[in-house]
Amino acid sequence: MKRFYYLTTLIFVFCIPAAASYFFLKEHVSIGALIPFIVLITIMGSIWDVWATRHSKKDRVWLWQFNHSDTLGIKFLGLPIEEYLFYVTSGTYVVFMWEGMKLIRNQGLTEAYIMVGGMAVWTFISITIPYIFSPKGDRLIN
Repeated sequence: MKRFYYLTTLIFVFCIPAAASYFFLKEHVSIGALIPFIVLITIMGSIWDVWATRHSKKDRVWLWQFNHSDTLGIKFLGLPIEEYLFYVTSGTYVVFMWEGMKLIRNQGLTEAYIMVGGMAVWTFISITIPYIFSPKGDRLIN
Protein backbone atom coordinates (compact mmCIF):
# COMPACT_ATOMS: atom_id res chain seq x y z
CA MET A 1 0.00 0.00 0.00
CA LYS A 2 2.92 2.35 0.67
CA ARG A 3 3.78 2.25 -3.06
CA PHE A 4 0.57 4.15 -3.81
CA TYR A 5 1.21 6.99 -1.33
CA TYR A 6 2.35 9.62 -3.85
CA LEU A 7 -0.38 8.70 -6.35
CA THR A 8 -3.07 8.70 -3.65
CA THR A 9 -1.86 12.08 -2.43
CA LEU A 10 -2.14 13.52 -5.96
CA ILE A 11 -5.66 12.18 -6.30
CA PHE A 12 -6.90 13.53 -2.98
CA VAL A 13 -5.03 16.85 -2.90
CA PHE A 14 -5.41 17.90 -6.55
CA CYS A 15 -7.63 15.65 -8.68
CA ILE A 16 -10.76 15.48 -6.56
CA PRO A 17 -11.07 19.24 -5.92
CA ALA A 18 -10.16 20.08 -9.54
CA ALA A 19 -12.74 17.62 -10.88
CA ALA A 20 -15.41 18.96 -8.53
CA SER A 21 -14.62 22.57 -9.46
CA TYR A 22 -14.82 21.73 -13.16
CA PHE A 23 -18.60 21.49 -12.85
CA PHE A 24 -18.71 25.09 -11.57
CA LEU A 25 -16.20 26.40 -14.10
CA LYS A 26 -16.72 24.47 -17.33
CA GLU A 27 -18.13 27.57 -19.06
CA HIS A 28 -15.22 29.72 -17.84
CA VAL A 29 -12.21 27.50 -18.60
CA SER A 30 -11.09 26.85 -22.15
CA ILE A 31 -9.83 23.29 -22.46
CA GLY A 32 -8.06 24.40 -25.64
CA ALA A 33 -6.02 26.87 -23.59
CA LEU A 34 -5.66 24.60 -20.55
CA ILE A 35 -3.98 21.72 -22.39
CA PRO A 36 -1.03 23.71 -23.86
CA PHE A 37 -0.53 25.38 -20.47
CA ILE A 38 -0.38 22.01 -18.70
CA VAL A 39 1.98 20.58 -21.34
CA LEU A 40 4.30 23.59 -21.01
CA ILE A 41 4.30 23.47 -17.21
CA THR A 42 4.97 19.72 -17.28
CA ILE A 43 7.90 20.09 -19.68
CA MET A 44 9.46 22.99 -17.78
CA GLY A 45 9.02 21.37 -14.38
CA SER A 46 10.27 18.01 -15.59
CA ILE A 47 13.46 19.52 -17.01
CA TRP A 48 14.10 21.15 -13.65
CA ASP A 49 13.34 17.95 -11.73
CA VAL A 50 15.58 15.80 -13.92
CA TRP A 51 18.45 18.25 -13.46
CA ALA A 52 17.86 18.68 -9.73
CA THR A 53 17.62 14.97 -8.93
CA ARG A 54 20.75 14.20 -10.93
CA HIS A 55 22.57 17.08 -9.28
CA SER A 56 21.56 15.92 -5.80
CA LYS A 57 23.75 12.83 -6.10
CA LYS A 58 26.83 15.08 -6.38
CA ASP A 59 25.99 17.52 -3.58
CA ARG A 60 25.65 16.50 0.08
CA VAL A 61 23.63 19.62 0.95
CA TRP A 62 21.15 19.49 -1.94
CA LEU A 63 17.95 17.77 -0.79
CA TRP A 64 16.11 16.77 -3.93
CA GLN A 65 15.07 13.20 -4.00
CA PHE A 66 12.07 10.91 -4.07
CA ASN A 67 11.21 8.23 -1.58
CA HIS A 68 10.91 5.41 -4.09
CA SER A 69 9.12 3.18 -1.59
CA ASP A 70 6.20 5.66 -1.85
CA THR A 71 5.99 5.49 -5.65
CA LEU A 72 4.81 2.89 -8.14
CA GLY A 73 8.37 2.26 -9.30
CA ILE A 74 7.74 3.35 -12.89
CA LYS A 75 10.38 5.88 -13.96
CA PHE A 76 10.94 8.06 -16.99
CA LEU A 77 14.26 9.93 -17.30
CA GLY A 78 14.98 9.00 -13.68
CA LEU A 79 11.80 10.52 -12.27
CA PRO A 80 8.87 8.57 -10.90
CA ILE A 81 5.83 8.75 -13.18
CA GLU A 82 3.91 10.40 -10.33
CA GLU A 83 6.14 13.47 -10.63
CA TYR A 84 4.90 14.07 -14.16
CA LEU A 85 1.35 13.53 -12.95
CA PHE A 86 2.05 16.11 -10.23
CA TYR A 87 2.53 18.81 -12.85
CA VAL A 88 -0.63 17.84 -14.70
CA THR A 89 -2.82 17.63 -11.60
CA SER A 90 -1.41 20.62 -9.72
CA GLY A 91 -1.44 22.78 -12.86
CA THR A 92 -5.10 21.95 -13.48
CA TYR A 93 -5.90 22.60 -9.82
CA VAL A 94 -4.20 26.01 -9.91
CA VAL A 95 -6.01 27.06 -13.11
CA PHE A 96 -9.40 26.12 -11.65
CA MET A 97 -8.62 27.89 -8.37
CA TRP A 98 -7.49 30.98 -10.30
CA GLU A 99 -10.61 31.03 -12.46
CA GLY A 100 -12.78 30.63 -9.36
CA MET A 101 -11.09 33.61 -7.73
CA LYS A 102 -11.57 35.65 -10.90
CA LEU A 103 -15.30 34.87 -10.77
CA ILE A 104 -15.41 36.03 -7.15
CA ARG A 105 -13.59 39.26 -7.99
CA ASN A 106 -15.46 40.05 -11.19
CA GLN A 107 -18.96 38.76 -10.53
CA GLY A 108 -19.18 37.94 -6.82
CA LEU A 109 -20.87 34.62 -7.57
CA THR A 110 -21.90 32.70 -4.45
CA GLU A 111 -21.11 29.41 -6.21
CA ALA A 112 -17.54 30.58 -6.79
CA TYR A 113 -17.11 31.39 -3.08
CA ILE A 114 -18.34 27.90 -2.21
CA MET A 115 -16.14 26.26 -4.85
CA VAL A 116 -12.92 28.09 -3.92
CA GLY A 117 -13.52 27.65 -0.21
CA GLY A 118 -14.37 24.00 -0.70
CA MET A 119 -11.21 23.41 -2.71
CA ALA A 120 -9.09 25.08 -0.03
CA VAL A 121 -10.68 23.18 2.86
CA TRP A 122 -10.54 19.84 1.01
CA THR A 123 -6.85 20.36 0.17
CA PHE A 124 -5.98 21.40 3.71
CA ILE A 125 -7.69 18.34 5.17
CA SER A 126 -6.16 16.03 2.53
CA ILE A 127 -2.68 17.20 3.50
CA THR A 128 -3.16 17.52 7.26
CA ILE A 129 -4.85 14.23 8.18
CA PRO A 130 -2.21 11.91 6.63
CA TYR A 131 0.54 14.06 8.18
CA ILE A 132 -1.00 13.86 11.65
CA PHE A 133 -1.44 10.09 11.47
CA SER A 134 1.88 9.26 9.78
CA PRO A 135 4.53 7.47 11.86
CA LYS A 136 6.89 9.91 13.54
CA GLY A 137 9.98 8.19 12.11
CA ASP A 138 8.72 8.89 8.59
CA ARG A 139 9.14 12.66 8.91
CA LEU A 140 12.28 14.48 7.81
CA ILE A 141 12.34 16.70 10.90
CA ASN A 142 11.06 15.46 14.26
